Amino acid sequence: MNIIAVTQKGPSKTENEDRIVVGKNIIANGILQTELSEGVIAIADGVGGNNAGAVASHFVAEKLTALDSVSMNDFSNINVELLSHSSSSEEYEKMATTLSGLAVYHGITQIFSVGNTRVYSLQGSKYLKQLTTDDTTLNYLLSTGQLSAEDAASFDRKNEITACFGGGSPSLFKIKCNSVEQLASPFMMTSDGVHDYISVDQMEDIIAEHGMTISACEAMIATARNNGSMDDSSIVLGV
Repeated sequence: MNIIAVTQKGPSKTENEDRIVVGKNIIANGILQTELSEGVIAIADGVGGNNAGAVASHFVAEKLTALDSVSMNDFSNINVELLSHSSSSEEYEKMATTLSGLAVYHGITQIFSVGNTRVYSLQGSKYLKQLTTDDTTLNYLLSTGQLSAEDAASFDRKNEITACFGGGSPSLFKIKCNSVEQLASPFMMTSDGVHDYISVDQMEDIIAEHGMTISACEAMIATARNNGSMDDSSIVLGV
């Protein structure tokens, strides 16, 4: 696979709390383009409003790069270690991170997700299909009929997550992991600094214009910024 990874800190932030994992590489800022035959490709987004979001996302990223394969047990162990690490210092109390991505080993692809970073597949070279489900208050209210799609547009807690790594409580760890024989379509991953500020239609139009390229990533982030995103923004493309 050809992998393109782009991450930028938010305009008013002093530190990027996003981390992108591509095999044994961790990207905390900038661009990486590489070939990867197997390994983990993922975005970890340190939770804003919690202590040490960047520490949490980097901690999980480092643990993933040290593995030669990934299982549910591995994810659970990483979460236990993060919770233990967070209790070692008041500075790290309740630190948390989302994580979504793919683990490709021995011809088997696992799609995993906790929080609100996303994985999409590009179908027919035109249409983006979201493969992950957001663990957010907004999504819960929509799925239970407590909030209408019309009211969701003005909902003021869009970034409030209901599951994560860490967060000071084992009960918040509700990772979803599904295995498929292969991911036939090209894929895209985004952090909420991108997809909360740009529609799927806009993302599809940018891909149609630029292809699955670094330019497409930069155009999506620029559009999100123009639409008001002040958050860290990360995109991964796989072809």
